[in-house]
Amino acid sequence: MYSEAVEPIYEDELYYEPGEQTSDIQLPAIMNFLLLAIWSVICIIGFAIIFLTDNPVAGAVVIAIPTVVGMLIKPTFGLCILMITLPTGAGVGFRQMFSLDRGIGIAVALTFALNLLLTRPRVRVPNKALWVLVAYTFWIFLASLFSPYLGQELRRAFTQFQLLALVFIVYWILQTNSEKTLVWALRSYVIGSIGTIILTFLTGAAIRSTETSEGRYAATLGQAIDANMLAALAGLAFLSAIYLFARDKTIFWRIIYLAAILFFPVMLLRIASRGAIVALAFTMLSPLLFVRQVLRRPALAVLVLTTILLASVSAGMVARRSGLETEVAGRLTDIPRAKTALSYRMVPIKQAVKAAFRRPTGTSYYGWFEQAGTRHWPHNDFFLALGAYGIPAALLFAVFAIILMFTVRRMPLGWEKLYARAVLTFLLINGMSIGQLYHKHFWVFLTVVVAVERISYLKSAPTEDLAEESVEDEIEEFEHQPYAL
Repeated sequence: MYSEAVEPIYEDELYYEPGEQTSDIQLPAIMNFLLLAIWSVICIIGFAIIFLTDNPVAGAVVIAIPTVVGMLIKPTFGLCILMITLPTGAGVGFRQMFSLDRGIGIAVALTFALNLLLTRPRVRVPNKALWVLVAYTFWIFLASLFSPYLGQELRRAFTQFQLLALVFIVYWILQTNSEKTLVWALRSYVIGSIGTIILTFLTGAAIRSTETSEGRYAATLGQAIDANMLAALAGLAFLSAIYLFARDKTIFWRIIYLAAILFFPVMLLRIASRGAIVALAFTMLSPLLFVRQVLRRPALAVLVLTTILLASVSAGMVARRSGLETEVAGRLTDIPRAKTALSYRMVPIKQAVKAAFRRPTGTSYYGWFEQAGTRHWPHNDFFLALGAYGIPAALLFAVFAIILMFTVRRMPLGWEKLYARAVLTFLLINGMSIGQLYHKHFWVFLTVVVAVERISYLKSAPTEDLAEESVEDEIEEFEHQPYAL
């Protein structure tokens, strides 16, 4: 009965046949294991050279060569490497300081381009959100041509093109390989997030600053980023760990996921980003807005409530035992201070609206400060797009977000749908208090939201568990899908 409710969509998804098309070069399982073992040994040797002989350049070369070869043979491996290094920095640059995540981004792009010449995997892009993103990127390039800061604006437009290329590469890899690719990519991200934060405590050599003057943790390896971005990275890792804990049945990995579930809420308190904490709290409580669906899956309700309880207890125990710095505690509990910060952030938002009336096509990225008369960008994704690139960019971004909402809504109920909804909710709400449009993690995880739609149908192809769900609820949900196929 369930299959009849979603049949129009599921039939269109049948061109995704597991094993029929892949961007990975197919090798025997034993060969894959040997290659991974050899790569791991070489990496250990490379790190030994870096730390024991104090020769980071030689060690990096030793690690880089087999890594690039592996990324060429297995784009899924390249995606995992990208996700491991994603928490080390959040920028995509052009003629700026080199950082690890940027180097990996370049390697992923080059190796995937070479891989296409060998494998030529076929893939369609049925989701309209990605094509709206193409239009958004094209508009940024077009608007840059009319800016008085032409050279600088073209470099900024090239940054957006890099992000667009990254989006399609990530989407292509997830679409042309099995659902295990998503699991390994998210595993890599959780491990990378934990490893990055641990390294910030073990060494200061590669870190701009471990703490700010307020006592907030606000830096990562590679290029330092602000506290709000670090909080976004930790929040995404927390949500990914919950999904993996529910989906992955391996005891070893579940221990790691549980550690992450207890670890990241503590870091969010230390980072003290109010926007991220509010966004994560709303995300975790949002299943309560879908009571009928949750009640049909009691396991979902139990997992969510248990996770909230564990995360709250973990953060509360740490805060009570070791305490929080005075400034950090003040940020989280001082209501007048929060109101002052909100009023302060409303100034550039109002300026963005005024700038849109004066210049509907936007002020341009570098022209914003002159046109708006403020030293700060709007701390809001929508108004950031509106202020910099005008009404067309704001409308395209809004359409992009709306299509993603419908994409999540039409997914069959399951862990994948809950994860996609959680990621989208967290990023959109967090984007109301910070600007994320120029950061890789934002676009990579929105791409995951798009790509997980296929996996949700593969995972929920009619089973006894799903067949017991209410047909009426599913019909009601899909009848209101303007994007249903």
